[in-house]
Amino acid sequence: MGRIDVLLAIGLVMAVPSMPAGDAQLPLVPASSPSLDPATPPAIVRTGPSPDDRVTIPIHIDGKGPWNFIIDTGSQRTVIARELAQQLGLPSRNMVTILSMTGKAEANTVAVPRLDFAGGTIDDIEAPVLEGEHLGAPGLLGLDSLHAKRVMLDFRSGRMEIGDSRSSRRMSNDPDTIVVEAKRRKGQLILLDSDVNGMRVAIMLDTGSHFSIGNLALRDRLIAKNKAPELLTASLTSVTGGLLTGQVGRIAAVRMGRVNLRGVPVLFADASPFAELGMHDRPALLLGISALRIFDRVAIDFGRGKVDFLLPDASIDVGTRYAGIDNPTG
Repeated sequence: MGRIDVLLAIGLVMAVPSMPAGDAQLPLVPASSPSLDPATPPAIVRTGPSPDDRVTIPIHIDGKGPWNFIIDTGSQRTVIARELAQQLGLPSRNMVTILSMTGKAEANTVAVPRLDFAGGTIDDIEAPVLEGEHLGAPGLLGLDSLHAKRVMLDFRSGRMEIGDSRSSRRMSNDPDTIVVEAKRRKGQLILLDSDVNGMRVAIMLDTGSHFSIGNLALRDRLIAKNKAPELLTASLTSVTGGLLTGQVGRIAAVRMGRVNLRGVPVLFADASPFAELGMHDRPALLLGISALRIFDRVAIDFGRGKVDFLLPDASIDVGTRYAGIDNPTG
């Protein structure tokens, strides 16, 4: 039986209507951002413009570039676009089976001799190759590059930091920061203290998906409890070019720790990664980048198993962004 490389939540990278094919080629031009010294933690980079608001980071491959790769906390593997792999003449390696949102697909891999990004260097990796048209970027930086890192997304300033988990500065000293503990499952961080409309739900953060995705177990539980939103049929395109069709609606309340998000758009669908994570029959939610952008900053610490959420400045009208902040008991 062939090897299966699980890519998990990278399956949903663009919402309908899809990005025009001409625009999909633009990110394959090297980014104008200067290279940064990866030996100085935490390294700081500017988040590049993205058609669907996903977060990007300049990547050098074997000293060439940089190209803006998408930071994808939902992908277990770093992925490269076919066009860029051909442009760099990267040698082919193996045929592997990958798992996207729409199921299994075959993909070639290429040998990447050296991959440099702010806060890290990886030598001799084997990266699956997918079409840049479907990725919407020259590549994805996955969990194989981030497992011991702390990724801080500063949505207010448009900057991002990647540093070692032990040495990176913390946000938790800020009184407006909410820290949520998480547990690991196949590289993913699953938030421990979270629920949807008052029902306990496993929530994972997926920076590689613009949209938030709920499984059918979550949809069915909401319907059974008369807590489901009005649902409409919608479709999204996967990184393998497949189409995922489901029902979309706005969830009234998503709680993570002491903060409640309200009116969160979610697509409910039978997406393959939920089964891979053992959550086919358990309510689960992949929270996409559009939902995370309501915070000023989000720090995902894979080394410590924690996620820090920094709330917006008090001067901002948070009434349209939050249902409220719970006060600690006692």
